Amino acid sequence: MSEDYSYEDNLAGQKMTKEERYSKMIDYMNSVPDFNLHNGIKLTELRDNFASCRVELTPESINAQGMAHGGLIFSICDVAAGFAAASIDRRCVTQASNINFLRPALGAYLTAKAEPIKVGKTISVVEARVYDDSGRLVAVSTFSIFYT
Repeated sequence: MSEDYSYEDNLAGQKMTKEERYSKMIDYMNSVPDFNLHNGIKLTELRDNFASCRVELTPESINAQGMAHGGLIFSICDVAAGFAAASIDRRCVTQASNINFLRPALGAYLTAKAEPIKVGKTISVVEARVYDDSGRLVAVSTFSIFYT
């Protein structure tokens, strides 16, 4: 992780708690003008070995059949998996992935929840699941995450 996310002193001169650090990471990552911001993907929860992201479905994110585009579903899985793997303070990138689309993604928003299955020295395996706004499981994915 960059220096922005280390256990640096807070304004009171005390070390930040993990919760404070995770809150700072969420605020920062949701403000960076990058792929996630451009596509409306927001990091909503971050804690040890867990990340959750949310994306509002807009006319631009819907495919010709009127449901969320598979690329958006994959992207929210990738983002959540990366943050879940990075929650242990290591920079990482996706090395390989697989996704199974289980049903059409309809509704107002999607939520991805990711947790590492196995954390290794250089590679971790992370599972991410996507739910629609009714809580129905839409997709299940696995990611091999490489630590740089």
